[in-house]
Amino acid sequence: MAELLRTRCAQGTLIITDSAIRVELGTIKQQSLARSSLTGIDLLMAYPNIFGLGRTNMVFHGQGTERLQANLVPTNIAREIKSLLDL
Repeated sequence: MAELLRTRCAQGTLIITDSAIRVELGTIKQQSLARSSLTGIDLLMAYPNIFGLGRTNMVFHGQGTERLQANLVPTNIAREIKSLLDL
């Protein structure tokens, strides 16, 4: 399972691999969504992008009611993730 991208978010660390999307808070808490079940991504601007310091809330939608949320991801990285996972 190759790691494609790792970044900080409000919940801990957002990790994109070739087979899953995970949000981890150390070894205490982990949420994941299989990339094969990904149906959509929402980007919700939390803080405006001033001097490249903007933050975006991301919601990854899976099949059915599955949802994975990563808050306060840097805007430029959120856009990179969206293009990487473009459906």
